[in-house]
Parts: sequence; C-alpha cells; structure tokens
Amino acid sequence: MPTIEREIRTGESWQVGDYQITPQNQVLKFRLPGYNGGLIWNRPKAVLVHTPDGQEINLPIRDVTRFIIWSMLVGGILGAVLMSLMRHRE
Repeated sequence: MPTIEREIRTGESWQVGDYQITPQNQVLKFRLPGYNGGLIWNRPKAVLVHTPDGQEINLPIRDVTRFIIWSMLVGGILGAVLMSLMRHRE
C-alpha cells in the first residue's frame, strides 16, 4: 500500500528592519512499499511576518507555475480527446 505524507515545513527566519520573516513550504511525499525511493513535491506555501507590535501575519503565496503546469496538462488531454473525436468522424 502506497504511503502519502503531507507536511508544512518552516524555513530559516530573517530579520528585516523591525520585522521577522519566515518562509513556509508544503511537502508532499509519495512512497511505494518495498522500494527505496518515491516522489517528493515541494511548493511554496506562505510567508509569516512577525511585526514589532507582536502581530503575526500570514501572507499566502500563489504558485503560478503549478497553475500553468496543470493548465498545460488539461489542455493536452482536451486536445488529444478532440483529435480522437475528429479522427473517428472521418
């Protein structure tokens, strides 16, 4: 049975002026039993900003590359289906 794990990792904090900035990323691990490897997918998740007055602000990151990759995959599948339908009509 495959093992799927999802976790959020926090990077090293940076001090910028009076603000402390901490990056976060999401890790998705997929492992097959009996094999010594698997797939690991890292993606940016958010940036935590600690303000001088003690507030913690979570700024989410929109992963444009992931959106583009999924769009290309869906476009390729739709193109293949349309070509298949056109070929069957002839």
